[in-house]
Amino acid sequence: MKKSIVFAAALIAGILVSAAAGAKNGIEVGYLNSFFRLKAAGEEAEKPVPLSGFTVSLVKDMKLVAGLSIQPGLSYNYLNSRENSQLLGFDISGSVTDHLLNVPVHLKYTFDIIPAIGVYAFAGPTFSVGLSAREKVSVNGELLGFSLDGSLIYDSYSGKVESENLSDEIVEIVNQNISRVRTGRFDVLVGGGIGVNIIKFISIRAGFDYGLINRIKGDLADTATLNRMQVYVSAGISF
Repeated sequence: MKKSIVFAAALIAGILVSAAAGAKNGIEVGYLNSFFRLKAAGEEAEKPVPLSGFTVSLVKDMKLVAGLSIQPGLSYNYLNSRENSQLLGFDISGSVTDHLLNVPVHLKYTFDIIPAIGVYAFAGPTFSVGLSAREKVSVNGELLGFSLDGSLIYDSYSGKVESENLSDEIVEIVNQNISRVRTGRFDVLVGGGIGVNIIKFISIRAGFDYGLINRIKGDLADTATLNRMQVYVSAGISF
């Protein structure tokens, strides 16, 4: 039994080493839109305000057999959303900013239509870790002689609230009266998409991923789920 395991491991390692020897490296840049699915027990699922931004990826395409290849990669994602409103004469602006590092591992199959153009489909998991997730609310205005000009910044991973030009008393009131949802850094998404190769070294692709892990942390995780989804379109070159 042990010999069989060793033999299988050696065979897999040999395939990967052989594939890596003929691998192509690539760089991709694209548009990214991410949104969450929030569902509390006994209630309809909600979709909070989506975030949009860009993704930059390093991709390795390792051919296995015929049109089949494996594509591991490393990508940086930047996401942001902004909202503005007014309340009792105060201007209120809010923003959410996420920075993420993703490691997709996709299986890809390419169908060559003509020598210069190939169409492909890909699917697989993406392992994601959040680098930073912050919500910022800025308030500016005056009411009955009371003026306010500052910001509160909430770290979604640590649950901490920081202030810019606001007193500690205001921060304490916010902490006591507003319950915020803490989220986890790690996620595993599954998905896939389609793409096209042009002149062998230009690639355009579109894909969709769905997060499997409940991002809510703490006691709320027992009564609600928060799953992240993303769609993207990117273009790249290989060399």
